[in-house]
Amino acid sequence: MKRTLCAVLSALFLSVSAIPCAATDSATPLLPAERRDTAFADIPAGAWYADAVKLCYEAGVLNGTSETTFSPQETLTAAQLEVLMARVKWRLEGNTEDLPAAPAGSGAVSITLSDGSTYDAASFVQVAPTGLGGSELPRGDYIVTLVGEALPEKIPTTLTLTVDGTFSVQANLDRSNSFDPLFYMYRYHIDEADYAAHDPMVRINTYSDSDGASADAWYWGADCYLRGLPGAMDAALPDTLTEDATRFDAAAAMSLIAGDDLLPALSDAVPADTDRADVTRLYQAGVFTGVDAAGNFDGKSPLTRAQFAVILARLLSPELRVTAQSQNT
Repeated sequence: MKRTLCAVLSALFLSVSAIPCAATDSATPLLPAERRDTAFADIPAGAWYADAVKLCYEAGVLNGTSETTFSPQETLTAAQLEVLMARVKWRLEGNTEDLPAAPAGSGAVSITLSDGSTYDAASFVQVAPTGLGGSELPRGDYIVTLVGEALPEKIPTTLTLTVDGTFSVQANLDRSNSFDPLFYMYRYHIDEADYAAHDPMVRINTYSDSDGASADAWYWGADCYLRGLPGAMDAALPDTLTEDATRFDAAAAMSLIAGDDLLPALSDAVPADTDRADVTRLYQAGVFTGVDAAGNFDGKSPLTRAQFAVILARLLSPELRVTAQSQNT
């Protein structure tokens, strides 16, 4: 099904999810305090996440949903997660100005067939997974899925994907996977140097809705920034940013922005239900823990703002990191 991106999202600083831990006044954040604590009316005194919210708010990376509310049980979208992680990385790099906006005029993707006819990709691209049917694609290869009934009568064997009117890649019909007359799979390759600025898959999934390009999306600059970081091509960043962020999404984004110097291993613990390297890295660094006594990570579950505030506080204040498994983290 086509993933349409609805405009959503309100505050740029919405946050997150997951873990009861006790932040303390003795914690020394990696980011200096930018502002004083504000009293959110919906955070009870002594709540397990209250100190974490205070730390992240004072560091200037996490806002409330209004001047007086934090909405701790509200889930966050993948877009909100990316904006938050981009802001943290930008600040950790020593920048004090706002995160840069996405390149002006970018976002549109067009498809040109061999006969020269050109179409807006949003009109008949359905979904662009990095793999299909559990199969692994070579690094840098991606698949776009076109709706068969929107294609010309004769299915083209090649087509050209053009991003921003300037950058083009050729996509070839993947006959091994194009088995459904409603959907035709086309594979293309893109080098890491071009991935952030020009990847058609990223543009189609992240910046387009049913009406075409949505280049003014408030999360666009943050997504461009994250995908331009070293290692972004291999990071499992979410494809569709208006869906709820999962624990897997949070692990991917957080592992991308945090170097080894920020995440030294505190233990050799491993999650019981996944072998993903990004999860294990954060698990051993004491930023994430399990959701139960068995040490399961439960990566597909969504995150609340309260839960993520605790996770983020652990990233920003190494003193808060834990080595033991604990519930709700």
